[in-house]
Amino acid sequence: MNMTMKKKWLITGVAALALTTALYAQSLPRFGPGEVYAAEQSSGVKNVITVNGQGEMTVAPDVAYINLGIRTEAETAKDAQAANAEAYTKLREVLFDKYKLPAKDVQTSGFSVRPEYSYSDRGEAKVKGYSATQMLQVTYRDLDNLGTFLDAVSAAGANQIEGVRFSTEKGQEYELQVIEKAMDNAKAKAQAIAKYAGKELKGIVAVNQGGGVAIPSEYRNIEMSKAMMDSAAGSPTSISTGELKVTTNVTVQYEF
Repeated sequence: MNMTMKKKWLITGVAALALTTALYAQSLPRFGPGEVYAAEQSSGVKNVITVNGQGEMTVAPDVAYINLGIRTEAETAKDAQAANAEAYTKLREVLFDKYKLPAKDVQTSGFSVRPEYSYSDRGEAKVKGYSATQMLQVTYRDLDNLGTFLDAVSAAGANQIEGVRFSTEKGQEYELQVIEKAMDNAKAKAQAIAKYAGKELKGIVAVNQGGGVAIPSEYRNIEMSKAMMDSAAGSPTSISTGELKVTTNVTVQYEF
């Protein structure tokens, strides 16, 4: 090989080496002043344990939401409405004067005036009068005396009770407690798995709370006639409040 050919191969080799070096340099991470690069020993995948934790607690309700109302009948719509207004005035005295309920705890949930029909043997409808109904949602917190309260409102003219819903106003407090229980449950499971694998937990990588915290309400159907009969006999209506179950679940990922 003559000298001219040797020079050409030498120049080509140097150019290829320079190109390879430049491409490698571009592939390295760029650092600022004082930064240090630590190469990962593996692909970067961590050893993790993923577990589900359940939290549950039973609490007593502390508030009742009562749907009650007054229904009156008369020959005309005007008279039915007037009778309803008169009865409602007596009911207000019990709610606000005797039991001192705040205005925010008594809300009108419905009001209607409608014709009432009678039907002939041939099925023909005829207006026989009118009815007026006003419904209220009442928030009541003295649950130990709930039966006595129902007797008082029925004696004042409330002849419609569509049920009582029990709940709690300490939802945020119970939410934190049940989340803590769920996290403890998840940790216990992860520790058992790590122990079986001969490892130790290093810390939490990720947490997801699934579905939030469930605080269901308990519904009780109250027979108005039963409440009125018990009250008339001198025995207060007995209401069982039951219990509420507060639940949540979490998914926790631990590194080990």
